[in-house]
Amino acid sequence: MIARGKSIAHGANAIDYVLNEEKGEIIDKRFVIGENGKEIMREFKIFQNLNTRATNNNISFVLSPEPSDGRKLSNNDFRAISEDFLKKMNLDKHQAIIAKHTDKHHTHLHLIVNRIDSNGKAYKDSWVSKESQTMADKVAQERGLTRASVVKEFNLEMTKDMRQQIFDKHKTVLQHRPRDFQQYKDLMNSSGVKIVPTINKADRLQGFRIEFQGNSFKASEVNKNMSLSRMGANISQKQAIGTVANLNPTLKISAEVLKNTGIKIADQGKGISR
Repeated sequence: MIARGKSIAHGANAIDYVLNEEKGEIIDKRFVIGENGKEIMREFKIFQNLNTRATNNNISFVLSPEPSDGRKLSNNDFRAISEDFLKKMNLDKHQAIIAKHTDKHHTHLHLIVNRIDSNGKAYKDSWVSKESQTMADKVAQERGLTRASVVKEFNLEMTKDMRQQIFDKHKTVLQHRPRDFQQYKDLMNSSGVKIVPTINKADRLQGFRIEFQGNSFKASEVNKNMSLSRMGANISQKQAIGTVANLNPTLKISAEVLKNTGIKIADQGKGISR
């Protein structure tokens, strides 16, 4: 389960968003009875008026269980999750509104909490974002839900595997000794890897990105040997077309090929532009 938290000033608008009937439903009201943002904020203000020094007097949380978990949880489960979370955050005695949303293809909770308690004391929010994730992870662990750390580890392994697949395809393509960058792009594309040239602010070819199975990486993120310089295509702003035409024979970029990709070669050693 993933959590996000931050202090906010626009309480009424945030509450109205949380209570939007088209996006979700109310799971719980804690120490409030109002039906909309204006009414609930009026109740929040009773305690907020006791503390004239504090700003950003409301805290917004989003709790997002892993999608497969979210589909199985009942409203009672979500209410219990929010209660456990607020207790661990030491906010269970504060006014709050909790709603369940399903507007982003997964079920998640929105919580708007009054940062000021009934004694006028402001909740310390310096580390609220980090603390919310820590406590949400504890709730997930206690309730047998998928933990964010497990998801992160799984995603890292998946990314590592994807990068290795891309690099293996790259090595196979180089074995065919592509005559230029365009042929390299075509061969990689035929293997299921899309090569996207990166153009810098000076309108010059700087490198390229790789798109594979819905993911996007810089070439150097996949493997340091996939950068233009490592492949013999060391193109910088100071290099002239003569230099470009005499690159590593394994993979050289010609003026004609660059024109075909919409990238032009600037004269007098000014580099590559579009």
